This record gives sequence, C-alpha cells and structure tokens, in this order.
Amino acid sequence: MSDPSAELRLIALRDGWVVTGDRRALFADCYRLMTQRMLEGLAAGGFHDPVWVARLLDRFADYYFEAVDAVEAHEVTDPLDTCPAVWRVAFDACADPCCHPLQALLLGINAHINHDLALAIVDVLDDWPGLDEAARDARRADHRRVNDTIRATTDEVQRDVVAAWAPSTTVLDEWFGGIDEWVFAEVVEVFRDQVWDDAMRLLAVPVELRAEAADEIAGRAARTAAVIMLGRHPAPG
Repeated sequence: MSDPSAELRLIALRDGWVVTGDRRALFADCYRLMTQRMLEGLAAGGFHDPVWVARLLDRFADYYFEAVDAVEAHEVTDPLDTCPAVWRVAFDACADPCCHPLQALLLGINAHINHDLALAIVDVLDDWPGLDEAARDARRADHRRVNDTIRATTDEVQRDVVAAWAPSTTVLDEWFGGIDEWVFAEVVEVFRDQVWDDAMRLLAVPVELRAEAADEIAGRAARTAAVIMLGRHPAPG
C-alpha cells in the first residue's frame, strides 16, 4: 500500500482482533506482512511500473476494508448485507472452532485473491486500451513479480503469524522443511495466474456486462472456499 493510513488500519484491525481472540487477525497480519515486503520491493525499484503497482496495492486494499466495514455495519445496524458472500464465509469461519487456523487464513487469501484482485486490477487498468504492447507486458510482468515477494515471505508468515494461532504448524515445518512453504506459495501463484486471465476477460466485455462476468468469478471463489472448508477439525494445541 502506498497510502500509510491503509497499513496503519491493517495494524489496528490485527491488534483489536488479537485482544479479543478473533482469528480474523490471522489474515490481517498476513496481509500486513506481505504489504510491508511489497513496499520494500517498490522502494528498491523492483517493479517496471511502480506507480501502477502502488495504485493497485491501494485499490486492492479497498476491497478488503469494504468487506470488513460491510460485516461490521451489518452486525451493528443490520442493514442490507453488502459483504461479498465469499468474504462472509471467510469471516464466519474465524468463529468456527472446527475450522483450523490455516483454513481460516486460506479462506481469507481465497476471498482477497480469487474474488477481489481481478476487480482491483480492472479498476487500475483504466488506461489499458491506450497502452502499447511493451507497457502491457510490463504490467503483466509486475503482476507476476509479486509472486516472488509471496514466496520470499511465506516462511515469515508461518513463523510469525500462523504459529501464534496453531503452534503445531512449527512441528510440521521441522518435519517437512521448506515443502509446506513451497506448496503454499504454489497454491497462491496458481490463484494469481488465474486472476490475470480473469481481469483480461473483464476488460474485454462491455462495462454493462461486467457484473455477470464478475458473478462467475465470485462463483469460482465460493467453490474454492467450499474445498478449503472440507475436513474441518479443531487445531491441536
């Protein structure tokens, strides 16, 4: 996030949820850590189009905060619930004792990447029709380059975020070495590869037809969430 207030809000959400034992803190803290590493990459000149990447980080974060706000408004005033269904599943899972913390985290990742990211990319590709092939390739390469940040940060997420909620994962890490981090990073990379294709499809249809295409994206994210929720069981201590 190029907007420091967004990063501060992530920290505030995490801290508030940690105090109450709310496992929504898992995703908020993971997101905070990934964001910090992305900002470091931007500062180090690690992207072809840093201005565009910064815009994407900010717009992407908006979708998460809007989902959080929708849930909080619904819980307090009970208006028409505007929280996307896949986010509602992710948030509800955090209160389910039969949902492992890793599942809760993956549900948040699924909602944010498989549902939100394509929409955010389209929002900040408003200049796409006027870009030449070199500029388009640079944007696509920057999207792929984020995968390197994710891979480099995955072990840190497990050690500093997940282990606090599921200590048994540190045992798995000792047994399997880097295999579990590799699998996690591979899953996220597959998600992100699909997202770019989704964004291109959204851009290719008239604006008035994008809602239907977005519904298809939401449906796929919901199916992925259902798979993540299979085999729920409480986390061992």
